[in-house]
Amino acid sequence: MFWSDSRVRTLALAALLLCAAVSAPADMAVEEGNGKHWFKGVTHFHTLWSDGDAAPEVAVQWYQSHGYDFICVSDHNILQTGEKWFPIDKPEDKRLPMEKVEALRKEFGQDWVVVEQRDGKPMMRLKTLTELQERFQQPDKFLVIPGEEVTAEKAVHINAVNTREVIVPIKAGTVSETLQKNLDAIEAHGHEHNVPLLVHINHPNWSSTITAEEIVSVGGERFFEVYNGHGGVRNWGDPAKHITSTDRLWDIILSLRLGNAADTTKPMYAVATDDAHNWFYQGPGESIPGRGWIMVLAESLTAESLIEACKRGDVYPTSGVLFDSIRVENGTFSVAIKAEEGVTYTTQFIGTRKGTDLHGEPVKDENGNEIRATHVYSDQLGTVLHETSDNPAVYTINGDEMYVRAKVVSSKLKKNPFREGDYETAWTQPVAVK
Repeated sequence: MFWSDSRVRTLALAALLLCAAVSAPADMAVEEGNGKHWFKGVTHFHTLWSDGDAAPEVAVQWYQSHGYDFICVSDHNILQTGEKWFPIDKPEDKRLPMEKVEALRKEFGQDWVVVEQRDGKPMMRLKTLTELQERFQQPDKFLVIPGEEVTAEKAVHINAVNTREVIVPIKAGTVSETLQKNLDAIEAHGHEHNVPLLVHINHPNWSSTITAEEIVSVGGERFFEVYNGHGGVRNWGDPAKHITSTDRLWDIILSLRLGNAADTTKPMYAVATDDAHNWFYQGPGESIPGRGWIMVLAESLTAESLIEACKRGDVYPTSGVLFDSIRVENGTFSVAIKAEEGVTYTTQFIGTRKGTDLHGEPVKDENGNEIRATHVYSDQLGTVLHETSDNPAVYTINGDEMYVRAKVVSSKLKKNPFREGDYETAWTQPVAVK
């Protein structure tokens, strides 16, 4: 039996449409309604319990007074439990001068601040997590979640949100081994205490960095910081040090995980954080609050509901841009931006197409020796599939993509940026295309 050329073309087109339909991701709507609400929160900041320069109540009050719904106090390798006394006017550590103590008394009351002479030196007792919760926490209004930045060697820092005891960091040989062993310990902690945990790899572009290949090598981890407000973090990368941007890092991780894994339902998700240490300064280079946060669509303001929502992907990282909704319907990916008057928005839909060459070349120095850095990959990993200034921003999924994610950059410069030239931005989580 012979068919005409037009019949052949029709059948071929039908086959392509069927393939695209089969490959399209499941419909979803990340928007308020059906008992779900947006909650604003931050999961990474520091106080005098570790290397921050403010008493914990100062930090918690800052977030409460600036419209946050939940916070996680994540000091290094410690929980805010038991007694911790901090020296006042210590010459080699001037983070707590007497004027700060007096300011605390004025703000929180004479009885709130406890100062004693200990070993002949004036010391102030730091408030515990329980005391902070009793003072600030309000049902359905403000939540204080326990947590820890598990700080291991080799620049491996991992946030564990909703912990119950201190998780002692584990030493290991390589960065990959250090990541894996500490992630395993955090997961075991959750199982032991029967609590859900939100876990994210912190600032991969800080210090000696963590490479895309090292992150891909670990099993189970689903979150990392695409934006960190610390002035010393290289969110935009550093070509002189062979450090790729966190956006590029995300696309490489997504491409390698989804392109090489049997299970393509678990892409890497992202969060944005402050990593605030400095509470009394302003300006680029300092590590101040208010720079990065997450918006979570959850049923209730509880740690369990928030973490469950994050693991579903009902969360987006932002440094200022807000969304009304993120939708996938019938193969159409749309992002509705909560626009500010006089501000314009550019949305990029970013992805890697199936069949893209995923081979990466190691980075080498001038002598030909391999450098520990994220490998160099084709520009087709994380290519811009579509760019628009429309609101809502819309992209039609073809079915040949591994994943699609959206990045929205506003025309509004960020106040007190981590670096000059930082525009308010938000990211959607990636949508895996099966």
